Amino acid sequence: MMKQPELGQKILELRQLKGVTQEELVEQCNISVRTIQRIEAGETMPRMYTIKTILSALDRDLDDLNQASLFETKVKEAMLFSIDEGKDVSFLFKQLHIGWIAGVLSMILFIFEAIEDTYYIMNKEYLYAKPLTITIGVASILVFSVFMRSFILLGNLFKNDVLKYVSILFIAINAVVCIYALIDLDFEYLPVEAYGIIFLICWGMMSLFFGIALLKLMGLGNLPKATGMLQIVIGAMMLTIFLGIVAGPASIIAQGFSVAVILKAIEVIKKQVNA
Repeated sequence: MMKQPELGQKILELRQLKGVTQEELVEQCNISVRTIQRIEAGETMPRMYTIKTILSALDRDLDDLNQASLFETKVKEAMLFSIDEGKDVSFLFKQLHIGWIAGVLSMILFIFEAIEDTYYIMNKEYLYAKPLTITIGVASILVFSVFMRSFILLGNLFKNDVLKYVSILFIAINAVVCIYALIDLDFEYLPVEAYGIIFLICWGMMSLFFGIALLKLMGLGNLPKATGMLQIVIGAMMLTIFLGIVAGPASIIAQGFSVAVILKAIEVIKKQVNA
């Protein structure tokens, strides 16, 4: 059974979806307004009888308490975390095509970022104007997220939960690390050397995990395995820190292989559909 305060939040959400006020609800449940206020605020845990009475008044049952919130559902749909089986196959192809295009754009932006980072380390100033640096950084976060979103979809399609969850984690960690760099653009709070080490450790770990997940991706031949091995090697190089200067450019090549994995998936799925 759901505990407080989650229970109260869920009841509040169900009441609002029903379009019922607290006063209207208590009339049907034979409880006081203060009681429903305390339940929704998470201040008190109601008895099972009271919970069932409230849910009945809202035309719901106990199973509805375990359903994801509307916000969670929309996020999962947007991130392809769960796929509606009723979706047309053209929807899947569209999402995968968007993914590999985002992967190519991510590679291009990474090159611009690498040039900018190298120039900053050598000269302690930016090669591009700061507004352009920020624009490139934000665009890089967005296209990388869309690119990795394709692997969430592949994890769903090919029953690879490891790939799905690692891809979600990769999106989150990349966003956090990169957003910090955009906020502390002149590295006033954290020296650029320290940030570089943190970046290499985070990306190194995620590259390792991503590589392992790709090794478990079945049904697409040897390409995911080769890509996975490459990601693991690059991840290990990044974790040594001093080999990061080599691993950085090599990660662009690895991303190119990952783009090829998406294209291979499109090819395999089309054959299955036309078979």
